[in-house]
Amino acid sequence: MLRASIPLILVLALSACGKADPETAQAATAASPVPVSVSVARPAPEAQMVKATGSVAFKREIPLSFKVAGKVEGFQVDIADPVTRGQRLARIQVTEVDAQLRAAEARVTKARQDLDRLLPLVAKGFVEKARVDAAKSALDTAQADRDAIAFNRGLSEISAPADGVVLARPLEPGQIVPAGTTALVIGDRESGVIVRAGLSDRDVARIATGNSVDLDLPEGKLTGHVTRIAAKSATGTGVFDVEVTLPDAPGFLSSGRIVTLHIAPRPGGAAPPLAVPASAVIEGFGDLATLYVVKADGKTVERRQVKVAGLRGADLLVAAGLVEGERVVSAGGAYLRPGSAISIAPAGK
Repeated sequence: MLRASIPLILVLALSACGKADPETAQAATAASPVPVSVSVARPAPEAQMVKATGSVAFKREIPLSFKVAGKVEGFQVDIADPVTRGQRLARIQVTEVDAQLRAAEARVTKARQDLDRLLPLVAKGFVEKARVDAAKSALDTAQADRDAIAFNRGLSEISAPADGVVLARPLEPGQIVPAGTTALVIGDRESGVIVRAGLSDRDVARIATGNSVDLDLPEGKLTGHVTRIAAKSATGTGVFDVEVTLPDAPGFLSSGRIVTLHIAPRPGGAAPPLAVPASAVIEGFGDLATLYVVKADGKTVERRQVKVAGLRGADLLVAAGLVEGERVVSAGGAYLRPGSAISIAPAGK
């Protein structure tokens, strides 16, 4: 809710109403009814919405990297390209890994040959059994080394783990990179689209999971709901991370886009303020404003002080002092005094 000082409200009111000299206003009290325009005090629940700024993201954004070090051979995709599960995306040169694999295979072959030579000899008692056990261990070790290198070679290519879109490609072909360096970031479309926002402790206390959320975009309005509220504030900023799920997010809503959220407050909170035109204000100080309210007879007015909650566009938000459905003078108040007779202009005049 936008807070505003009463001096600003008063400027708006006076600019809309104009000024009347005291003699004219006093004469109007005893003379014919003063023509005025009135507006009905109406609830403004939208003024209670929690407003926040957030960033669009996929629920799962997956960094992909090569398991082995080496020179990047090439990419089959670029940023913003769609990908399908299992599609090959990038490859690292395997010349060095292939050499390591051949060396490992040679060690396995030698270890097996050593064991094969010892087995007949131990059966005849020419060598101790401990030498055979050591040869078996050497063969097991060589095979394990070979299998590890073969596994790493299989990870010299990066494939898409899910259907999605390429969000980032921090590397270029020809770069030499260490193992584990992120080569691509994929947004998983199957995981859904969310908005992450940070709320103050005051605002986060007003919402709950499941609350509806509106997003106003140039392309149209979107609706979502709160799915997660952090149990602890972020270190340094003190804000609480809030996650909003957008079940029907359109394709144009790209990851990283900044959007404005309007989150419905939790049920059972304070009643919404009442909205009346800001032009109804005739005096103001601090969070108090003075208005003319039409009496029950519909022919005269009373002067009343109300508590202001803020401004929203051209409306004054009233926290206390008015009842829903009461009518306030929105134009012509400068010519009135308490008890003045009025003539209400038809709507639209």
